[in-house]
Amino acid sequence: MKRFLGLFLCLASIAAQAQLSRAVTGNHWVGTWATAQQPVVKSFMPYDNNMSDRSVRQIVKVSIGGKLIRLELSNELSTEPVVIRSVYIAHATDSFAIVPHSAKYLKFGGSHKAVIPAGKTLFSDALPFDLQPLEKLAITINYTKAPAQPTVHMGSRTTSYIMRGVTNAATNFAPSFRENHWFNIASIDVYDMTAKSIAIIGNSITDGKNATDNANNRWPDVLSETLQKKHGVTDRGILNLGIGNNRVTMTGGFGFMARQRFDRDILSQRGVHTVIVFEGVNDIGAAGNGGSEAVANDLIRAYEEMIRKAKERNLCVFLGTITPFKGAGYYSIFHEAARQTVNQWIRAQREKVDGILDFDELLRDPSDPARLQKQWQSDWLHPNPEGYRAMGTYAAEVIAHTL
Repeated sequence: MKRFLGLFLCLASIAAQAQLSRAVTGNHWVGTWATAQQPVVKSFMPYDNNMSDRSVRQIVKVSIGGKLIRLELSNELSTEPVVIRSVYIAHATDSFAIVPHSAKYLKFGGSHKAVIPAGKTLFSDALPFDLQPLEKLAITINYTKAPAQPTVHMGSRTTSYIMRGVTNAATNFAPSFRENHWFNIASIDVYDMTAKSIAIIGNSITDGKNATDNANNRWPDVLSETLQKKHGVTDRGILNLGIGNNRVTMTGGFGFMARQRFDRDILSQRGVHTVIVFEGVNDIGAAGNGGSEAVANDLIRAYEEMIRKAKERNLCVFLGTITPFKGAGYYSIFHEAARQTVNQWIRAQREKVDGILDFDELLRDPSDPARLQKQWQSDWLHPNPEGYRAMGTYAAEVIAHTL
């Protein structure tokens, strides 16, 4: 019996080493979590954002699980290098708490230390780790030196915990300073031979404005959970690349315009199989009276460009209709006309794309179609948590029938 057990353990070790070896050069990495990178907007992050000699614990919720993972860090939008002493990950429990014995340190080119040059990203080495589907993962970065203006994702809807000095798995983060932003973390991939990912480009409705902080109840979170728990689809990573106040073609929003960031934020994701384009309300809202028709035409041209790029890579494409906003500051009869023009065009693409997510039809008030249903709105522009749940559940139903 002992001989058989020893042989089994030996074979298991060999198999694990073989997978690790393949992962070094293979192309079967698949995204399980991602976020879009953006520069700091001081009106939203007015405090000192320099993380030099700080330890930052950040919590993310993944979609699919895996036994071999890697982390991507980004310094793309900063003008100074990031110098890192170490990075460790662990299963997260509640708030800042982790399962200490699950903690593992990542390596970068064989070293725990890393330097990310200005304007660059950096992937960790492959790490054996028992990542469970839909679990919360804690990523703790011990910074040596960081830019005064870091590369971030401002709308994390998740608290990051910041301590002075260096921490480890036993450190108590109770006295930490807290901010609801992500710093330098860009994506998590799992090594999987068959799984694929769904990448979503969007604005604050996808980013989860007015969702519940630390509850992970944005509509893409609900999409991921519903696909797995209701439809049994466990091989699709869900990647939320929404940015609050993002625009598709107009300057003046947050982050790079969607048509500019589409290649980097969507097409460059690992294992991407499906693209969801759900953006445009901020362009319409920013249009001056009399200019909304031109903005609608610009949006349509941008959608056509994104569809073309995705189809050239044999990707599936879903388009989301723009949701109502009567009652919000964006509204006028001119802006509503532009929304109707864009949505009419989107619905006419059914034969050219793989599906339409008609969020407008789902969320609008039947008695006043220019307005969100009262029970699903938070400020007449963004849904509330119940509205996001309706969106994610509906999207899962539509997408599951195409898989």
